[in-house]
Amino acid sequence: MPEVTPATRSEIVSELDSARREFIAARQTTGVSMEYMDFGLADTTLSECVDAIGKLTDRDQIVDTLKRAYNGLPLTSDEPARPAVEHMRSTLVDLWKRLDREA
Repeated sequence: MPEVTPATRSEIVSELDSARREFIAARQTTGVSMEYMDFGLADTTLSECVDAIGKLTDRDQIVDTLKRAYNGLPLTSDEPARPAVEHMRSTLVDLWKRLDREA
């Protein structure tokens, strides 16, 4: 059971928090309410991911949590949420690939 260091976990949470702040800023620039399904679902998904990772130390569990968050993000087409959701997706992928390389 390979564990991540507290510093690595903190970096992951920090990057996810940053992606969430960017997501919220993108939502605000579109003027779309948080009740808009894709924005609300994406925000909840990322928030739950951050909370879960904050409690984990096992690298595989963290990668699984990142992948579940990725799969839980709504699929968007040309909706206002698309750029923000796609940025969240790429952040999640970057994080789990980095953890896989460190294993």
